[in-house]
Amino acid sequence: MTIPPTEPHPDDWNDLTRRAQSHKRWFYGKQPKPVAEVMSQLIQRRGYAQVRNLGEWNDAWLAAAGEAFAAVTEVGQLRRGVLEVVAANSLVMQELGFEKERILQELKAARPDVGLKQLRFRVGKIG
Repeated sequence: MTIPPTEPHPDDWNDLTRRAQSHKRWFYGKQPKPVAEVMSQLIQRRGYAQVRNLGEWNDAWLAAAGEAFAAVTEVGQLRRGVLEVVAANSLVMQELGFEKERILQELKAARPDVGLKQLRFRVGKIG
């Protein structure tokens, strides 16, 4: 006795499609990620981009302000176009105020891609 072939029920096809999609998501989710993606995540999580950016600012600051000011100042963070500079004492901060426009123009020329608008000086500990 032979069993006649039967057509599968339409719900069986839907279930098969759903399972295939689920398996595909699982399989491709386990694939290795590109090295470039992993490296960019690592750089972002560890903050290496900020360290590199700070080094570029230090170089630009040394060129714009000169060695005399660079020895007694430290470049801080850039927030909303305002670069913060920490001075060793109020006398240095006052002298920087006199040179502010010249330094600002030189920094803009050195780093035109960052959108520098203003300099802000404050007295603090130089580390």
